[in-house]
Amino acid sequence: MITMTKRTTATFAASALVASGLTFASFAPTATADVKECVAADDTITVFGFNDFHGRVFNDLAKLDDPSGYLAGRLFTPVEQARAAQGEDHVLLLSSGDNIGASTFVSMMADDNPTLDIMNAAGLEASTVGNHEFDKGWSDLAGHVAGKATGFSYLGANVYTKGTTTVPAPLKSYDIITKAGVDIAIVGAVTGDVPSLVSPGGITDLTFGDPVEAVNRVTAELLDGDPANGEADIVLASFHEGAANSKLTAAENAASSTAFDDIYRKVDKRVSAIFNGHTHQLYSWDDVNGRPLLQAKSYADNLAQLDLEVDTTAKALCSATGSTIKAAAASDESFPRIKQINEIAAAAYTVAMEKGQRVIGDATEAISTPLEGNADTRFVESPMSNMVAQMFKETLGADDDTFIGVQNPGGTRDSFDKGDITFREAALTLPFANSLFTTQITGAQFKTVLEQQWQRDPEGQVPSRPFLALGLSDNVSYTYDESLPEGSRITSIMLNGQPIDPAGTYTIGSGSFLISGGDNFVELAKGKNTADTGRTDLETWVAWVEDNSPHSPDYTMRGVSTKAPAGPLVVGGPALTFTFGQALKDGVAPQTLDMLLAPEGAKVSPQLFNSTIEAYLGSTLIGTGKVTDGAGTVSVQLPAGFALPASKARVASETQMLRFVVKESGTEIWWPMKVQDKAPTPTPTPKPPTKPGPPSTGV
Repeated sequence: MITMTKRTTATFAASALVASGLTFASFAPTATADVKECVAADDTITVFGFNDFHGRVFNDLAKLDDPSGYLAGRLFTPVEQARAAQGEDHVLLLSSGDNIGASTFVSMMADDNPTLDIMNAAGLEASTVGNHEFDKGWSDLAGHVAGKATGFSYLGANVYTKGTTTVPAPLKSYDIITKAGVDIAIVGAVTGDVPSLVSPGGITDLTFGDPVEAVNRVTAELLDGDPANGEADIVLASFHEGAANSKLTAAENAASSTAFDDIYRKVDKRVSAIFNGHTHQLYSWDDVNGRPLLQAKSYADNLAQLDLEVDTTAKALCSATGSTIKAAAASDESFPRIKQINEIAAAAYTVAMEKGQRVIGDATEAISTPLEGNADTRFVESPMSNMVAQMFKETLGADDDTFIGVQNPGGTRDSFDKGDITFREAALTLPFANSLFTTQITGAQFKTVLEQQWQRDPEGQVPSRPFLALGLSDNVSYTYDESLPEGSRITSIMLNGQPIDPAGTYTIGSGSFLISGGDNFVELAKGKNTADTGRTDLETWVAWVEDNSPHSPDYTMRGVSTKAPAGPLVVGGPALTFTFGQALKDGVAPQTLDMLLAPEGAKVSPQLFNSTIEAYLGSTLIGTGKVTDGAGTVSVQLPAGFALPASKARVASETQMLRFVVKESGTEIWWPMKVQDKAPTPTPTPKPPTKPGPPSTGV
């Protein structure tokens, strides 16, 4: 909570900007740049914020007569209740981006028009533009999306026409909404990672600046006393960017993310509160200056609520208190807006169900993305992301064993439940309408791609999601050690059970987004002979699911955290101990040998817990160990008289492939190690020559 009862002087305002580390050449503070003084609070304005709605107009698993299925109606019911209790003039509704894109089937099948219609019906008054608003390119956003958004403005203060610092219409830097006679400015900015999050071809005429710098620049203009560039009594910031982990503190998140650290520490002190989005987290914190810092998770589950105590005579803020609330358990159609919202949702649902009910396959068990089976968790592998990568390999790679299918985790948006797989389920899993591409890279480049799972944005900063676990086809496996320096954490890569050749050439298949370097996997954009296959992800995915049914979840891990001894492994020598799946404390790649899956859920693969790991040299078992809580330890030993594989038997010291098998999941881990036929005979140390004694005296 922040309380403002003292006038903020021009000197203070200037020092705030300097302290934030930001300078603005065009801004000279004057007395009119002050935050207004609160004399006596006499009214309350409630601001509701939501983020990452992603087309959740209706629960695709519900039926029309199920009140809980009307997700949008449930989300906006508390807003209507507040409007009824406080008056329309005392409630403001804003979004922090990603209203559309990666949408569920009902909205996706109608080009997200139902979502945009619902945003209008809900009385949304301002929305920050999210990265997913750019999914179909700038022309779609500027034309179709903004054209349908008739009731509100899309804000993007850090989105510029290429080569300028001009925000292109119809985007705006800010909007001013008057409530209780007080002018409240909403300044919006999207994550600076947009170029790595959408297909580059759709945004060639745009550049994306620093979001905090943009918000601070606009805030300074709104408080400089010049009506020509807008004036506001209160300024609120809305970022489509946020903290990565709501289980940590705000300060802990800031310490691990430059993007969030800037929001936490550097936003102009005259901004009264900060709304976040993008990272799908739920929090109500204070920033370093004591201001409310809010995010309302995602998917119509929650609202952020900001209560502003205002002095309407002085048009000044007295206090700001933040919180988060759940969406209503059921939508209340006694409110005309909610009734209209539900009618839009029901109509869209009916049309989508007709199109999507065709059964295309069968699943023996649920096949899911990590944890809850949605798109929120992206730092671990999952049965579904690996399944999509396998589809790329089999459909684009034909019989080429060296072809590698790769899937970015954010591109896999949903899961299959047990039983019939419908066209609708397939469409929800891959909703982006990506063209499928191939490219050729070397083995050394592929290692770099795997290293880039530890993320860096184009400016070299760690983004809000610091690790993204790629889905890979089943002909690939690798080991890693996160304790090693960045860029050298991948310790081995196997393709079809053989070490990958750093100088060899390999074909990679995926969606156009990833092949063009999306999600900061910039090495893929350096590939040669890049080609559009002429196929789209949904069309290819549906055909593959249909042709290869039934399907079951694959629990084999492609990447395994590995701690290996230096070796060598000596026949008749001591045992050597390997540890697999043990996450680095405070690391960002917490994968274990057990896939991270929720204990229950219709769209969650049943949990599988490993207990045994075996080690082999050739076909010979040379060690057995236990797996506990996803971490496995096994000691390997070659007894005296052990016969090495025939081709190596006469070689005193030779690198051979040890194979470790995690029995329950079937995960195979390969490790190259020097193996000695026997302990080398120590080379005797030559004795120094014996010195002659003294000559005999004859006595």
